[in-house]
Amino acid sequence: MNILIVSGSQRSCANSLLVSKYLKAHFFDEKDDLKTTILDLSQYPSLLNHYFDNLNDDELLNAKEEVLSLLYQSDGIVFVAPEWGGMLPPALVNLFLLTANGSANGLPLGNKPAFAIGVSASEGGSNVIVQLKSVTAKNSHLVWLPLHAVIRNVDQFLSAKWLPSNESRITTVQHRLQTGLESLVIVARQLQPVREQLNTLSKLNPFGQ
Repeated sequence: MNILIVSGSQRSCANSLLVSKYLKAHFFDEKDDLKTTILDLSQYPSLLNHYFDNLNDDELLNAKEEVLSLLYQSDGIVFVAPEWGGMLPPALVNLFLLTANGSANGLPLGNKPAFAIGVSASEGGSNVIVQLKSVTAKNSHLVWLPLHAVIRNVDQFLSAKWLPSNESRITTVQHRLQTGLESLVIVARQLQPVREQLNTLSKLNPFGQ
């Protein structure tokens, strides 16, 4: 079972990446039957050029192939989305554009469960959850879990020990994360044997109308 954590910031050493590493270390690395990989979008800046007139650029094509390969190999995806001015960063929006059937030569996210995490340096973080769940599944055909989590004041969150409970604000967020991630693994296991059949049906109407 392969779980992919997508750090949605295009800034190097971003808090989204630190959150991704935090969750991998404190949750996923404790699961012996899971392989967990982090996709750091800041390492693929050339992907933002995908819709310009340079589609024969080797760096761009190699980056696209590498990223899509990681998506295809995954069974479940965690999206860690920073809120920039109330919106998703361009790199994360572009990733979803690349996962449409025509761009990806298939559906790399098709019928795979996804868990959304919003990240804010202050008291925001909820707008990106709305944006993710409202528009991104249409052409990617991924399956959003009904659960999600918002990490506010992320610096405080990252400095706290992993003690999921309902005892404090931070541990309550940790508890929501734990519940969502556990749910992701369960749903991923259930969808894995039927995903190919579902994707065959999805490709009959790949644009989700």
